[in-house]
Amino acid sequence: LLETVTVLAVIGGWEKPRVKEYMALLLLLEAGVMGVFMALDLLLFFLFWEVELAPMFLLIGIWGSETEKHGMPGRIYSAWKFLLYTFFGSIFMLAGILLVYFQAGQNTASLPVLMQHLLPASTGVTLPLLGVTMGSQLLAFLLVFVAFAVKIPMFPLHTWLPDAHTDAPTEVSVILAGVLLKMGAYGLIRICLGLFPDGLQQFAPLLVVLAVINILYGAAICLVQKDMKRLVAYSSVSHMGVILLGVAAAAMAVHTSNPDVARFGTAALMGATVQMISHGLITSLLFFCVGVIYDRAHTREIEIFGGVAKRMPLWATLFTFAGLASLGLPGLAGFVAEYMVFTSSYRIWPVPTAIAVFTMILTAAYLLWMLKRVLFGPFNLRWNWLPDATWREAIPLVTLAAFIVLVGIYPGFLLDVIVPALHHLLPVATTALGR
Repeated sequence: LLETVTVLAVIGGWEKPRVKEYMALLLLLEAGVMGVFMALDLLLFFLFWEVELAPMFLLIGIWGSETEKHGMPGRIYSAWKFLLYTFFGSIFMLAGILLVYFQAGQNTASLPVLMQHLLPASTGVTLPLLGVTMGSQLLAFLLVFVAFAVKIPMFPLHTWLPDAHTDAPTEVSVILAGVLLKMGAYGLIRICLGLFPDGLQQFAPLLVVLAVINILYGAAICLVQKDMKRLVAYSSVSHMGVILLGVAAAAMAVHTSNPDVARFGTAALMGATVQMISHGLITSLLFFCVGVIYDRAHTREIEIFGGVAKRMPLWATLFTFAGLASLGLPGLAGFVAEYMVFTSSYRIWPVPTAIAVFTMILTAAYLLWMLKRVLFGPFNLRWNWLPDATWREAIPLVTLAAFIVLVGIYPGFLLDVIVPALHHLLPVATTALGR
């Protein structure tokens, strides 16, 4: 996913001013994110987590929007907001990593080693100043969880995301939504489920509440958005909540003796992992489509468009396709992931899952409302001059659309990779699945 999205972002941003510096920072950003996904050492994980901050800060701050925000250019405001939020979470992550290092007594930060020597869930740690005692594994989980909650992003730590997307260049928004948000979800699965299974299980009831809030709040706030890019940004908050719901269900499969909970918890985690891929593909396509119209009209206001499909049929077709994929149309990537999560998590968290499924109605409402206002209806003669997408713009759009169809029709090639990887995190549950 990272490699695909980065290559397409390079193609999409080929005509940027100061293109050499722009591409160099994109590649540095890619290297940092790749390091996060490949690191098998907690300190290396933290190092690469920090490496991606600098190029993202510069990409937003230099090539971002000039729209005025709080007395300064929007690109400056959003770049600093992104940096400060992420750095805030990183402080807690570092504290959690140090706690694991000193409490585990292994003199190493290697993930495979630490997974074999988990922190005892019953050993208490007294917090300085507060005087509160809690299990060392739960405390380490909570510290690291803050960083992942910021990056996912999870309500109420999400406010940096709409500003960052609104003011970032299109290609940076694509990488941010397509890959960077998945760093938080990946950390939640790889680190929290791998190193702090008992802590995650204790936190699961609150996590499922936060997941439902994410899904419901993100969808509801989309209904009042007037900017296409901001609407897609808030839709990411909602769709990332589906991943949280899957992880919350999987947390209940830790150390379970109930084979049904084991099966459904693992299936929910598989669905959450597929959702990471499908959301990355679909949201990247949505941001590319918004970028195409913005490069021509220099506005993203939904209200001022109308009937644009008459002038830009290829772009309108792909934009409609992206919207339908995002709302979970069967046969496309979004449906596969959400179906796996919802049908599995319902057996473990029935009421929260029912609320989340109902929220999908709101998802259809805001996406179809946006498509109707922008593409169809009375044609606004103001846009009579708009040209359709060029071949350079069409390459990323068509490529992403093809991957969305592939995952929707044949998700087995992803599951063949996902299931063996999950076996190391939930061995009891995956054994119960018979895989």
